Amino acid sequence: MKKMLRLCTALSLCVLFCLTCALATGSDAESTANADKLYALHLFRGTGIDEDGSPIYSLDRIPTRLQGLIMMIRFLGEEEEALSSPVDSPFTDVSGEGEAYVSYAYRRGVTKGTSNSTFTPGATLSANAYLAFLLRAMGYSEADGDYTWEDIVPFAVSLGIVTASDAAAMEANGLNRGDMVDLSYHALTSPVKGGETTLAQFLLEKGAFTAEEGRNAGVLPGGGQPALPAMPWEPPADAESTVDYEKKSVHTSEGLVTAHILTVNTKNPKVRVKTALVDNQLGHTASFTKIVQNSGAVAVVNGNFFNSYSKFQSPIGHVMSDGVFLYGNSGLSSLGFTDDGTIYVGRPAVFTRLTSGGDEWSVYEINTPEQDDNASVLYTPAYGEQVIMTNGGWALTADEGTITEFYSVSAGAAIKIPPQGYVVYMGGGYSSASYFHIPQKGSPISMEYYLRVADEEGFVLDGVREMVSGAPRLVKDGELVTTLENGFTESRFTTASSSRTAIGVNGDGKLLLISVPAGATVQQMRELALAAGCVDAFNLDGGASSAMYYKGSYLTVPSRELTVTLQVFVDE
Repeated sequence: MKKMLRLCTALSLCVLFCLTCALATGSDAESTANADKLYALHLFRGTGIDEDGSPIYSLDRIPTRLQGLIMMIRFLGEEEEALSSPVDSPFTDVSGEGEAYVSYAYRRGVTKGTSNSTFTPGATLSANAYLAFLLRAMGYSEADGDYTWEDIVPFAVSLGIVTASDAAAMEANGLNRGDMVDLSYHALTSPVKGGETTLAQFLLEKGAFTAEEGRNAGVLPGGGQPALPAMPWEPPADAESTVDYEKKSVHTSEGLVTAHILTVNTKNPKVRVKTALVDNQLGHTASFTKIVQNSGAVAVVNGNFFNSYSKFQSPIGHVMSDGVFLYGNSGLSSLGFTDDGTIYVGRPAVFTRLTSGGDEWSVYEINTPEQDDNASVLYTPAYGEQVIMTNGGWALTADEGTITEFYSVSAGAAIKIPPQGYVVYMGGGYSSASYFHIPQKGSPISMEYYLRVADEEGFVLDGVREMVSGAPRLVKDGELVTTLENGFTESRFTTASSSRTAIGVNGDGKLLLISVPAGATVQQMRELALAAGCVDAFNLDGGASSAMYYKGSYLTVPSRELTVTLQVFVDE
């Protein structure tokens, strides 16, 4: 099988590999090396012994249902129990040693026959069927709703067992024993259900192999090989890195957590980072697959939290794209990007300043649906074609740099938003202040964003073109942040283990995108972000919104449609 892209530590290597190794071979050096490791771990036997006493693997052969089932039982750590159990199954087409495996698996409820009386042991094993065997060994179940047959590939991709491109190649060319070996080996460093341990650590506890054997095979920390195999890579002397991928497992104070980590060199002029809103319209959502396909990006992750259960699915926090605020709601940690690749992290209190002649007005929020007497809210075309007033007050309308209207409004009034302009709602309390100046219809007006107060971490708006926000803060100035934030004190944001996405910056000023599909607590995310090298980091949306795509592989697949994503592009 072609080497898995998840092992690549640089985009250029991934591209080279795709060009030179388009199809699975089943007997390349990697597959043979993986077979040797599984053999040493007593998880793979081969088809015989050659004259030198070495195992024969026959990696180009097509595996059967029986062979896949035997591998599953070994990965359950129950082979000895299976072979010593009484043989009792309804299947009449299985004999010899295979009968013991089939009978045990049938009684255990982890396999079914092809009919009431047949198992069809010699039938060809498909890639999806073997993924199902592996997932069952890891504690995941279709019956429990962990995955469906239709989404088994993206689910396996999210766990790091296989990449989407490799799965597609196996489906097109058929699974061979080499592919089965590679899938099995990579499953050993993937998390079992619950996310507190890897399959290798589970098998160690079951006594399938010793700790020394696990370390020597590279599936446990320590020894001569890394716990998560990595391909050596050195960037060309005349090029800087763009996007690097790593799968990393960290032992935290609350257990093992395994993450997909993308390191993005925003200082490389070939790299662009963009905050994207579906259709550039608030409230619009789309499937992650559609967002990725329409973007053309190298990498995509989910962005801000949003009101997913409300009629108007607005984001939470700031959303800036191409220098324009599509949503402005201060209070959360934000990360901003400039055109030259500089990254700012802080909690910017963004206001909008309107200037006409010698008069000024400050607008507190951008495209937020809430209105009250003391509010001032800017509504742009990203909000929609019109804004419905939820409270009485005043409305200023500007089109192409000119004030076109200023008049009183009542709750329920529908105000059209000019395609080249905006509407500003001003509450009665706001407009009754002694220093308030009445806008003059027909006067030119300008608009600029500014910080109401200086950000304590040095976040500035000058040159910032893209921005996302999230919570809670995980790391600040290289230290763990354990304080809770307003609106993020519920257990789902603190003690619960859930799929999560985080964003951060390392000591070199590079962007880190972190995804934990199998679940983590916030404390685990803090420790993970610090272990990944973040000097500043915070959570983005999580749970059903967690999403990560990289170079053809859906590493984390959300179960709901999204509205805000962060996208990374690499110009050729």
